Amino acid sequence: MEERKFYKLIRHIKQEIKTGDLKNGSQIDPERTLAENLSIGRSSVREGIKILEIIGLIESKRGGGNYITNDFKKMLCNPLSLAFELQNGKIRDVIELRKMLELSNVEFMVKRVTLEEIQQVEKIYEEMLNCDDIEKVADLDRDFHLLMMSFSKNVLLTTIISAISELLEDSIIASRNMVLEKFGKGKIDLDHKMIIEALKSRDEEGLKSSLRVHFDNIDKSLHDLD
Repeated sequence: MEERKFYKLIRHIKQEIKTGDLKNGSQIDPERTLAENLSIGRSSVREGIKILEIIGLIESKRGGGNYITNDFKKMLCNPLSLAFELQNGKIRDVIELRKMLELSNVEFMVKRVTLEEIQQVEKIYEEMLNCDDIEKVADLDRDFHLLMMSFSKNVLLTTIISAISELLEDSIIASRNMVLEKFGKGKIDLDHKMIIEALKSRDEEGLKSSLRVHFDNIDKSLHDLD
């Protein structure tokens, strides 16, 4: 089967990013220039650009050209969201994947986290303790875990976790409500405190244990939500 011509445009853009000629926020060449340089029609260029826009790699500005996105999380979040909805995904699916990724990342968290980063996560925890707004607490809960994941200094893993968290932001708030209803705010606050204490001590096994308890509590409160 003959390859569709727009693939040539897609491969070109990917190569330009790989070589560093295109970076976050860079404007790509005009359609006419791309068509001439790649020896394809402008309709094929537009088709390739549309595909890259759908997956989140390119942002189009009316009258201002096309740009490489500044938010690469969209490249994961957009197709993941679509696939999740089409396959009738459950909140439990997201929680289970986050659990696997966070637990497998503990070794790198405790080895690479800095004192300043620990202080940042402690600040989020203090805000959670003093906040009565359910939606705000859910946002802080998300930020707490995303920040912890960043301690691994693994850009790919952090991006994946971030995309997953944004995938079901409203549902995360709903699940948080159910956790609070089942266990109460005090229990959830204690879970986060134990996580922080293990992180401060750089206790790998203690951090794994604390995270397991936390995710088990979430799992126990999701049965009615599925």
